[in-house]
Amino acid sequence: MSPESTITVLARLNELLQARYQEQNVKVKKFRQLQMMLLLLSFSVGIVLFVLYSPSLFQMGYILIGFNLLFFVGFKPRSFYSKKNLEQIRLRIADLQSRLKQFISGEEVSFDGQKCSLREEWIFDKWGMHTEDKRIDYGEFLYDKHVKGLYIEALRNKK
Repeated sequence: MSPESTITVLARLNELLQARYQEQNVKVKKFRQLQMMLLLLSFSVGIVLFVLYSPSLFQMGYILIGFNLLFFVGFKPRSFYSKKNLEQIRLRIADLQSRLKQFISGEEVSFDGQKCSLREEWIFDKWGMHTEDKRIDYGEFLYDKHVKGLYIEALRNKK
């Protein structure tokens, strides 16, 4: 795998990360709608129960808050692909792409703490590069369980 194709795969990885972030936003919006409907429904049921059984306001408030809190805790969509995490990964990908471009242009670049240049005849693979006695990985962030699957998908669907 050449450095040029790795740069293309990393660009595709950025697109896939953005798509996952948008999917997460859709799930959060849908959850908020469901939460508002549940709040309205539980308030309506609470009023009916209050009229029928006439418990204290404290008891009814406790039941309504507890029910909605359990829904929130149990069904809130959680994901690794938050805006903060996405920005950190994107910065790392952009840095890796720029270092690969510098490597292609013939400059000496540091990957994983080791300096290398195009003159040393490195053999590239999808996770890094190696010579007969050295191995350099592009970045440890590609091995993260949330990024690794997308990276492999980007490798399969490279343009």
